[in-house]
Amino acid sequence: MYLKSFKRAMALATGLIMSVAMLLAPIPQTSLKAEAAITNSNFLKANGKELRNNYGSGDVVKLRGTNAGGYLVQEFWMTPTNNSSDVNCEMDIYNKLTQRFGESRMRELVNTYQDNYWTTQDFDNCAAMGINCIRLPFWYLNLVDFNGNYLNNCFQRMDWFVSEAGKRGIYVILDFHGAPGSQNGSDHSGIDGGDNKIGASQFFFGNNAWNNQQLYYDIWYKVAQHYAGNPTVAGYDLLNEPYCTYRYNSGYSDDYLHTMLWNIYNNAYNVIRSADPDHVIIMEATWDAWDLPNPSSYGWSNVMYEYHNYLYDDYDNAAGRQITNMQNKLNGISNQNYNVPSYMGEFSYFNNINAWKQGLQLLNDSGINWTTWTYKVTGSNNNWGLYNQNVSKVNVATDSFDTIKSKWSQVGQSSANTALVNAVKQYTPGVVSGGSNSGNSGTVISDGEYYFKASNGSVVCADNTGADPLIANRGSYGGAWETIHIVNNSDGTVSLRSGANNKYVCAVIDEQNQLLARSQNISTWEKYYLIRLSNGNFALKAYANGKYVCADQNKNNVLYADRDSAQGWETFEIYTTSGSKVQ
Repeated sequence: MYLKSFKRAMALATGLIMSVAMLLAPIPQTSLKAEAAITNSNFLKANGKELRNNYGSGDVVKLRGTNAGGYLVQEFWMTPTNNSSDVNCEMDIYNKLTQRFGESRMRELVNTYQDNYWTTQDFDNCAAMGINCIRLPFWYLNLVDFNGNYLNNCFQRMDWFVSEAGKRGIYVILDFHGAPGSQNGSDHSGIDGGDNKIGASQFFFGNNAWNNQQLYYDIWYKVAQHYAGNPTVAGYDLLNEPYCTYRYNSGYSDDYLHTMLWNIYNNAYNVIRSADPDHVIIMEATWDAWDLPNPSSYGWSNVMYEYHNYLYDDYDNAAGRQITNMQNKLNGISNQNYNVPSYMGEFSYFNNINAWKQGLQLLNDSGINWTTWTYKVTGSNNNWGLYNQNVSKVNVATDSFDTIKSKWSQVGQSSANTALVNAVKQYTPGVVSGGSNSGNSGTVISDGEYYFKASNGSVVCADNTGADPLIANRGSYGGAWETIHIVNNSDGTVSLRSGANNKYVCAVIDEQNQLLARSQNISTWEKYYLIRLSNGNFALKAYANGKYVCADQNKNNVLYADRDSAQGWETFEIYTTSGSKVQ
């Protein structure tokens, strides 16, 4: 019921280790300003159950975003390639194109697909949604040839992806989605074993398992060596969905499967640490929290535990089981109570938009990091994708070289799945804003009394004893009407209590999104992300609709939560009531 391999069906229906290391010496289409770029102060490390920037000593960061699924490894249910009798996965693509055209021209066609599938506009779309993390699935043949030799400029595409994301304040998780030999025999690993997925899992089983594992360690060493010190990389996701569909019915004992996987994780951990002491290492449970060990039993530090969650038998959430199912998964994570950050790396709430809203709120309230599966899919595919493609599909077995190249040149085209995009962006934290704070959560300013000065130089006031919306119209701080008490909430948001009437400032979403000091208690509409910008100023992002607060100079400087980015009118200086500027 949790298994990712059901995606295709549903969519179509609607010691040596260290020696190795030593030998390897309607969304606005706008880009955020350069000041949003990730800097060294944004480098993430695990600190207890949280990720914190500034190498683990700074503010709490919540990663909330999506996956770049279908980009570096195709799954035909969601990508513009057709199944045929002998082409059902990425390996089949490589083999068939090599058989027909030779390895060099195969690479030319694959590069055409990958050159066009993900574009700078896709990064802009993510930034406009407030996404601050993209999980990037890759498989081993992105980096090596059939014989395990590293390709020339093998990191070029990954480097481009990391660089473009970082420019926009978006972290990247590097996800080893398809290991040599396949870790699960499913198409999303690059190799599809059909009805014999265990037999196709030659990363774990069979005569080639040892060699495949050595290449896997080798690749991780080179990846870690290459990206050591890069602050845009949020972490290394060791292995996607090991065992997958046969986790609980393989005939092997839990102890056997656990021991085999955990030892591989430990080996990979040691290899990576020999090249990179700082990046977070992410370990996946297939499927439940008890499928991962207590990290202290292996001496692991600076790690994050990852989970995936899918429920297919209440696809439209008619019985409310989408939410119940996720709550059960979160309860399991809580019950294990490991002292590591938790991450829901893949999930979908399928057809019901209200289930998406309720489910994302559930994840945010739990304090968990998350990335949806996925950003882009072919067709509509029942809300699997934030963006949908309607492009011609390739038949790898019969289309000519030129036809394949022409069709795969068009795979970047997509359009917003508007209802889903508008739902998801209400629960995203916003891109990293440079400086010491990530713009996501954590105590940016201590609880206390302050006043806000807008970009027009005027102080924000709750006029008419708070009966009128907040407005930036005072020449100086005068007292209670300009006083705002900042309250830090446990989920990383802040609430603002006006000194004019001692009520909380509400973003009135069902009217014009104006800010009004009217609430006795804190709920969704009274929460904001307080974001420290690189120039020392601040932005407020309403939790309820994901929009930035603007002192709109075209509307008499009244404050509205209605902007997609924070640049001029959306920035504020904050002062203590004694007149000291908060830096």
